[in-house]
Amino acid sequence: MLRFFFSLCFLFACMAPSHAQNASAEEMVRRMAAEVTAQIRKSPEIVNSPTQLSALVEQRLMPRFDFNRITQLAMGRNWPKASGGEQNQVVAEFSRLLVRTYSNALASLRDLDVQIRDSRSNSGSDVTVRTQMIGRAKPVAIDYNLSNSSGGWRVYDVTVEGVSLVTAYRDEFNGVVGSSGVPGLIAVLKQKNAK
Repeated sequence: MLRFFFSLCFLFACMAPSHAQNASAEEMVRRMAAEVTAQIRKSPEIVNSPTQLSALVEQRLMPRFDFNRITQLAMGRNWPKASGGEQNQVVAEFSRLLVRTYSNALASLRDLDVQIRDSRSNSGSDVTVRTQMIGRAKPVAIDYNLSNSSGGWRVYDVTVEGVSLVTAYRDEFNGVVGSSGVPGLIAVLKQKNAK
C-alpha cells in the first residue's frame, strides 16, 4: 500500500510541471488576446488606421512572437542555404509582412472574443494552446504553438482552422527559393511589404 502511495505521489509530481506549464502558456495567450481586444474596443478608430494597428501589433504582439524561429520553420530546408546576412534579411522582411498581416486581421476583433479551449504539452518546453474566436455565427479555431525560453513564452506558429501559418509559407518559400534562390525570396518579401 505504501509503495502504491509513493508511486501515486511520483506520478502527480511528474504531471504537475506539465500542467503548470500549460496553465502558464494559456495565461499568456489569454492576456495577449485580452490586451489587444481591450485596446481595440477602447479606441475603435484604430481599426481604420493602418499606422495605429501596426503600432499596436508591434507593441503588444511582436514581443510575444519568435520571428527567428517562425522564419526558420517557414524556410525549412532552405534556411541553411542562406548566408547569415540573407537570413537576417529574410527574418526582417518576413516579420514586417507578418506584422501587416496581423494588423489587418485585428480590425475584426472589435466584435469578437477569444476563448481558451485547452492546451497540450508537445515535446520539451513546447505547448499548443487551442483557442476559438467567438462572436460570429461559427467560431474560428486558432491554435498557438509556444515555446518557453529565458524570455518567457513565445509563439512560433499559429494554426487557423487547421492551416498552419508556417506550413503555408513554407510551401510558398520553397517555390520561390527553388526558382529564384534566397535573393529571390527576399525580393518577393520586399515587394509584398511595399504594397
